[in-house]
Amino acid sequence: MRYLNCFSLLCLLFLLTGCWDRNEMSKLSIVTGIGVDKGESHKYRLTIETTEAREMTTQTATGSAPSNVSSLEGNTVAEIASKFNIVNATHPVFSHTRLLAISEELAKDGILDFMDFFDRNREIRDDFAIVVVKGSNAEDILKVTNMYKKSPSLKLFTQLNTMQKEWGGAPDIKLNDYVRIYNSFGQAPVLPAVHIQGDPKKGGSTDNLKTEVPDSQIIVDSMAVFKMGKLAGYANLNEVRDMLFVQGKIKNTVLTAKCEKSEKRFGYHITHTKTKITAKETNGIPKFYIKIKTEGYLEGNNCLEDISEAGAFEGLEKAMNDMMEESIKKLIVKTKEEFNADIFGLGESLREQDYQHFKKYKDTWDDGYAKAEIYIDFNSEIKRAGLRKNPYLMKK
Repeated sequence: MRYLNCFSLLCLLFLLTGCWDRNEMSKLSIVTGIGVDKGESHKYRLTIETTEAREMTTQTATGSAPSNVSSLEGNTVAEIASKFNIVNATHPVFSHTRLLAISEELAKDGILDFMDFFDRNREIRDDFAIVVVKGSNAEDILKVTNMYKKSPSLKLFTQLNTMQKEWGGAPDIKLNDYVRIYNSFGQAPVLPAVHIQGDPKKGGSTDNLKTEVPDSQIIVDSMAVFKMGKLAGYANLNEVRDMLFVQGKIKNTVLTAKCEKSEKRFGYHITHTKTKITAKETNGIPKFYIKIKTEGYLEGNNCLEDISEAGAFEGLEKAMNDMMEESIKKLIVKTKEEFNADIFGLGESLREQDYQHFKKYKDTWDDGYAKAEIYIDFNSEIKRAGLRKNPYLMKK
């Protein structure tokens, strides 16, 4: 028994050896944001934002900068990422990255070359947001401090998630989503697009945290459409939302339409959506029947119709349906004529539902999408009018 106890104690020693690959936090820099631009003397300019933990909370903040931004140039992203100790004293850790910003100039030339690094790297997770920066360098948005979250990349990551959930103005595209869509045969990838409002130089000052109206801030204003890995153009925020309606990804939003009998408007707060796409090819023409069903309630009503009677919502629902059907059809025309790219993923629906006809478009779905006939049926259902039936302006 004594020998058995000694043997058990020896075995337990192996559990007390600690972590062979441990690193002290004082020797690490946590990277929260990455920016990729064209280099001046090399192919790429890579910028990283590392946070200062003491400045992120009110208990330990001293008023210093909440993050540090460093830039280096090189011919591959892997090369640059491995030599940041040229400017940083500590080892950068990329596993907590929340934002990848790509300059518009670089996006026009193509992003596939350097995206492979982020997809292949074992340390980098795939849950960060990717944005295209319009009108300035990608590194500039990593320097715009803000009161909320303080770190520019953490603030923009939260901003994109909130916007997608509460209004539908930003596609929820992470790294794996982009790679999957790019490699698909029936869909073109998209990314949120942002720009800097105000002076970027003033945005890097801690004074930007202390003013009620910041001198500089990041605005999410559109969506970048890619084709063959290169930037093909932009869609505005309303068009982003129309795309998400077709894809069935709207969680919550408010639509505004004109009243049936006047130029006044009413608001329709959507709480539930469901999209059904029927795809088939007939006589050599791909045809798509898209039915979008929504439920919600009135949220702001300036129409003068009496809505206290049974069936009073029918006129409002018809006005909303007509407005949304026209809006989505305009976006479809734009994607065909300006981008020649299927951002909705209708080709994937045809592949799943009618593969016998889709397989001839396997490498040329752009041709199929260009001639496709797409029918939209938007069905809104107003469940209730809120706390008030008729508006203040109702005629007596």
